[in-house]
Amino acid sequence: MSDMVWVRLLNEGIPLFLLMGLGFVLYRGLKRNQILLSEREELLKRYLLFRGDKQVRLKIYGDDEKVHRELLKNLSNSWKNFKKTYDQCLSSLARNTTKTKRILQVITLAFLINSVRLFVEEYFFFGLNSGFLYIVARELSSYVLVTLSFFLLRTQTQKFLSLKGEVVKIDREILFFPNNISAEGDQEGLYDEFDPLEGTGAEDGKDDQNPHQRLEG
Repeated sequence: MSDMVWVRLLNEGIPLFLLMGLGFVLYRGLKRNQILLSEREELLKRYLLFRGDKQVRLKIYGDDEKVHRELLKNLSNSWKNFKKTYDQCLSSLARNTTKTKRILQVITLAFLINSVRLFVEEYFFFGLNSGFLYIVARELSSYVLVTLSFFLLRTQTQKFLSLKGEVVKIDREILFFPNNISAEGDQEGLYDEFDPLEGTGAEDGKDDQNPHQRLEG
């Protein structure tokens, strides 16, 4: 085979190889991130069920001081274990995202080097002609895919990671009752606010015959 054929194969093969690498790295990174995000959601669901059960027990058996203290201790310990696992999951997400982004940056650099090589080669041998413009247009299409890859990675993780790839600190305490409830009156106040035992229609000894009327009103 002549040298010109080898050069053409090289010019066509390198971009194809880089695009295949780009697709593989992006697919593996997004898939791993999705697994970690699914694990985070399942962890949150399991903890909500666990915490809800403990809070129901706390409301039912809260009159017993010993049981009350034990349940609060369990809630405190479970919260610490939840935060540890939750943070580990997000840290793994940050590490995988950073790793994927760095590999994509290396591939982007390889694209840039190859593009410069093609531009120099075309200009040196043929000058500024239609072939040069064709190479420019072809190379730009590759960078559209590169930009799309970074965009997809950013879209998947922007809710959980900062622009620097660090884990966004989420105030998880807002999802649950605080752990420092010591007075029974404070605990009952929370239940009365969000889950009152008596309906408004039962005031003055009158039963609410149709509780759905309040919603319709």
